Amino acid sequence: MKRREAFKNLSLFVYGTLTIPASSLLNSCSPSSKKIDWSAKYLNEDEAFFLNEVSNTIIPNTEFPGAIAVGVPKEIEDYVFNVFEDDKIENFRDDLKKLDEYLNSNNLPKSFYDSNIKEKTDMLNSIQIESESEIGNIYLKIKSSVATSYFKSEIGATQVLKYNGPSVVLGQYKGCVPFSKVGKTWAI
Repeated sequence: MKRREAFKNLSLFVYGTLTIPASSLLNSCSPSSKKIDWSAKYLNEDEAFFLNEVSNTIIPNTEFPGAIAVGVPKEIEDYVFNVFEDDKIENFRDDLKKLDEYLNSNNLPKSFYDSNIKEKTDMLNSIQIESESEIGNIYLKIKSSVATSYFKSEIGATQVLKYNGPSVVLGQYKGCVPFSKVGKTWAI
C-alpha cells in the first residue's frame, strides 16, 4: 500500500482503522528499547516513551518520515504543557497512564512494548472498535493529537498532503470531483 493511500484512509481519521504498509512491518519486528530521540521537558521517561511508541504505531516510517521523524511526540508534549490548564495536564498524564497500563496488562497475550508493529496496530485497532469505552475514548484523543501534529508539520503538509505554497488560489468550487482526479487531500 502506498503512503498516499494510507493517509487517504487516515484522513477519515478519528473513526477509521489504522493501516500499515507492508514495508514498515519488515523494519519493526523487534521489541522496543526504552529510548527516545528527543528530550522530554515535562513528561517523565515512561510517559515520553509510551507517547513515542503510540505515535510510531499510528504513523510509522515509510517512503515519508513517520511521526517520530517529524517530532510529533515532542510537539504534543509542548502543546499540552504550554496550552492546557493544570487540571487538563493531569488528565492528559492520567490518560497516558491508563492507556499504557491497559496495553501492558496481563489481560492481553503480549505487552505493547514486546510486540512488533503489526501486533501493536492490531491492539490499537481493537481498542478503537470499542470507542464507546473509556479506554477507547482516551485512545481516540491521543490518535487525533498525533494526526493533527503530523499534518501540521512541514513534511505532513507539503509532502503527504497536496500543497500549493503560500499563494494558494483555489478557484471555482466543484463538489463532485473524484478523489483519484485530485490525487491528495489539500493542506491549506
